[in-house]
Amino acid sequence: MSERWLTPRLLARAPTAIDAGDYRDLFLDPAVADWLRPAPDRALGEVEILGMLKADERHWEEHGFGPWALVEQDGGALVGRGGLRWTELGEGWVVELPWAIASRHWNRGFATEAATAAVAWAGRLGMAEVVALIVAANVASRRVAEKAGMRVGGETGHAGLPHLVYRGRPASPQL
Repeated sequence: MSERWLTPRLLARAPTAIDAGDYRDLFLDPAVADWLRPAPDRALGEVEILGMLKADERHWEEHGFGPWALVEQDGGALVGRGGLRWTELGEGWVVELPWAIASRHWNRGFATEAATAAVAWAGRLGMAEVVALIVAANVASRRVAEKAGMRVGGETGHAGLPHLVYRGRPASPQL
């Protein structure tokens, strides 16, 4: 499967080492960090962010899919991270839609565009289900999951916090 996916406004591609600075900016963005590691937790550090980038690259190497670097087609700026990745829940391994959008790009529909594309991509890959793990108070991310066709299907602990588990069934590709 291709490492690149086009949406109306985004180029979604496999991340590489050249994205290190953009990953750093994204995950050190205070507004993004507030949702990913709310106080009193410690914010992600540069070493952890570089480790996340390397893990994303490794995921692609091992599975043929993974988290995307989301790049705005008009201008080439990194908007955020999205795509698909394996993650472990209490029930076992599931495919998650992780997304994080830089706060300067919030309220422009990029998260919904990326999540909808990731669900479609999961269908092309033959995946029966995808999940999104969302802190209940994150109303904007809950709306993104719902617009991507997902519904609340339980709760779990994730990253030391209670999360809602949104579940979706990707459509099978038409043959």
